[in-house]
Amino acid sequence: MRAKGLVARQVYVRAEHASVLAQLELALREPSLSPPLVTIKDYAAMTHPWTTPTLFDALEAYIAREHLPLHMRLEAGAEPTIAISLPEHGDLDIHLAASGQQLFVSTPLCLGSQVRDRAAFNDACLRLNPLNPLSNIGLQTLDGEDVYTVFGELSTRSPIANIVEEVTTLADNTLQAAHALQEYISVHA
Repeated sequence: MRAKGLVARQVYVRAEHASVLAQLELALREPSLSPPLVTIKDYAAMTHPWTTPTLFDALEAYIAREHLPLHMRLEAGAEPTIAISLPEHGDLDIHLAASGQQLFVSTPLCLGSQVRDRAAFNDACLRLNPLNPLSNIGLQTLDGEDVYTVFGELSTRSPIANIVEEVTTLADNTLQAAHALQEYISVHA
């Protein structure tokens, strides 16, 4: 067994679960896991926090395995970021990064200079926030320019399926927010 790359592990289970363990042991000897076991493995992430590079590798494998229409690239920098492009959402780019105990997911909504009436827009954003599950609208300054962003946070111990759900939900919410707030945004700023 060792020559095949297998390692011995001792486990304790209830007697009535011995047959399940035997089936699981045989499945775990295979070079690749069946979809239900991959799901269990994905949930194992809850005990090990993601870093941006380890999350990138796991997302890449998950997207390929699930045949998801997402494209990714790892952007280097002082703090690496994962850029995820969603072709089914007009090639919207979502940015994802791990920091401490949180995963930050965000995308720009519009520049502050594109907003005709900032007070009315801010009021509309605050009223829209409770209607967007898993997402918020915020304001930050990048390179001296105010940028409205749609963002969400998760634990760095979140399973990969939940992270993908957050990314797609954030994309949906961004498009809904852009539509709901379009009367306040001028394209020519």
